Amino acid sequence: MVERKLEAESLYWAWWGWEPLDHYRRLSGNAGAVDGRAPSLREWYDRLHSKELVKLMADIGINLAVTHFFKGFGLKHEHDEQMRTKALVQLAHEHGIRVLGYCQSRSLYYETFLLEEPEATDWIQRDQLGQPRTWGGAYYRWAPCIMNRDFRSYMKRVIRFGLEEIGLDGIHFDNCYAQPCYCETCQQAFRKWLSERYPSPRERFGLASFDAVRLPPERRSPGSINDPLIQAWVRFRCEALGEYLDDLSDYARSLRPDVIVLGNPAYPRNPHATHDISVWAPLVGKALDLMFAENGQFPGMDEEALISQVRAYKHAAAIGYRVISTTWQRGRENRLGLPETASQIKLQVAEAAANGGIPGTNWALRPMGEGDRMRIDRAEWRQALKEYLLFVQANRDSMRGAQRVKDVAVLYSFASEAFDTRRATAIRLATEEALLRGGLTWEALFTDDMSELDDFSVLVLAGQSHLSDCECAAIRAFVEKGKKLILIGENGYRDETGLERGVDPFGNLPDGAVTRLPAQVADSEITVDYTARIALSKDWRVIVDAVARAASDGLTVRLFGSTKVTVNAYEFPSGDLAVHLVNYRTPRKTEGLRLQVKRGTTARIVTPEGAETVLQVRSDGDKRFIDVPGFAVYALITVS
Repeated sequence: MVERKLEAESLYWAWWGWEPLDHYRRLSGNAGAVDGRAPSLREWYDRLHSKELVKLMADIGINLAVTHFFKGFGLKHEHDEQMRTKALVQLAHEHGIRVLGYCQSRSLYYETFLLEEPEATDWIQRDQLGQPRTWGGAYYRWAPCIMNRDFRSYMKRVIRFGLEEIGLDGIHFDNCYAQPCYCETCQQAFRKWLSERYPSPRERFGLASFDAVRLPPERRSPGSINDPLIQAWVRFRCEALGEYLDDLSDYARSLRPDVIVLGNPAYPRNPHATHDISVWAPLVGKALDLMFAENGQFPGMDEEALISQVRAYKHAAAIGYRVISTTWQRGRENRLGLPETASQIKLQVAEAAANGGIPGTNWALRPMGEGDRMRIDRAEWRQALKEYLLFVQANRDSMRGAQRVKDVAVLYSFASEAFDTRRATAIRLATEEALLRGGLTWEALFTDDMSELDDFSVLVLAGQSHLSDCECAAIRAFVEKGKKLILIGENGYRDETGLERGVDPFGNLPDGAVTRLPAQVADSEITVDYTARIALSKDWRVIVDAVARAASDGLTVRLFGSTKVTVNAYEFPSGDLAVHLVNYRTPRKTEGLRLQVKRGTTARIVTPEGAETVLQVRSDGDKRFIDVPGFAVYALITVS
């Protein structure tokens, strides 16, 4: 895992108005729970920049704000609003709040932008018909091409202005993904990439050269990709997006080494993200310090389905960035998709704190529609946020030096997830859901960096059909060291290009080291659009039991008693444990929970609602258990 410069930082964030007034005026509609037609819009917007509000949020515990800076109208057009941002930055710094400037990466408002940069007509993405791509279908918001060097140069001007003139502490690149582009720059770049990657094109593609190759036609979210040119095209676009973000981030860090780089690549959201928007998390995440997870994964129970951001947090831990959850509840509690109860507010903070994310609020400063009133003005909501943020802050020192428990890893390979999406995603999601709700701790592991593989005792491959020879060799070496392998469905029967191997890459391994389960055990009802809703499979306990048996006495912690409470655990160099429990069934309190721990003789539990309590660690044969008293949302248990 990459060392994260912000890993030890205690950050608590707030949405602070991402758009300037001109955006709401041009839209003339609702954007992010802000009504651009409301008569009180100006009053609300003015209050966003007030000293009173800065102090209020600092008192609650917020120390990181993300506010408007560059929306894509043009530096000259947006200058006055940027000066308001500068004044807000100065106020925020007086109260210990760092400020990141919103920087739109995928939208130029051509009606104003071209007046400042007439050449920008050549910077725009083109679809297959040669027409400009737009953001969200808005005809006046042209999407720039990330391969265009003039556009990149302009973005660097924006970054420099924000860091040096406005005084920002960092940049937030919103919508930093890329749909397929068919401009001539991308055409030539793809041919060059192909020639460098495949010096003997006849062997892979049956072609003498790539000189006449054209960009493949765009398809709607394919379930599998076998065409070698389309496979290469997907890889090329993912690598190009990673290089683009590396370029801008490196430039920002050259100006200020302590700059914070935040991105929003719409991940995790679309299971076809590699094909549709060029996003492969390891390539994007390595450029960032923080990443927004903006989707419909607002934590809670949807009938019997558990909705969570846990995967986003685990991906971040594996890759080396930290997650800011900015979830919505589209089509559920209300049309705005914002929390409506104190329990929901507490749960969102608890989930982030328990999983290494950045706790905070995307809802507090949204307008209430009455003058300058904001949602933070509701006393019960403000108190819920404050109570939980202060609890997390009060316990942050107790977590210093702790590392995630590494019992079980779930593997992700680019080729499987990109070229066999429908099958790989379904099996993996159902497997992860079984582990999550079966009381086991687990972590994500991407084949891009398997340096931490040996830290785990059990490796789970779920539907990872496409694996390279090197990846298979690393997995075999892992098992030959005495570790355990769980195979669910067909894994590695194809190489990274999709060619069938004809032999089992995991055959002839030591007896008892490999557990094979049919794909049917992960047969689950799954819907993934803006919200991922994953029902437990009929045989989900088979998966949990197989992993538990494989781990044998190696499981550091395991939770029993509920499928609606998740567990995450951290280990200190001393061997002490910090166990985080989150109740997704809130406001109904937990009951009958039992925590199994590998070691320890004393335990303490603390919750935001109660004082610290000593718990008994009792022995049952060669195992140790702790009976967990009921709690409403969040509990932190330390075991020594």
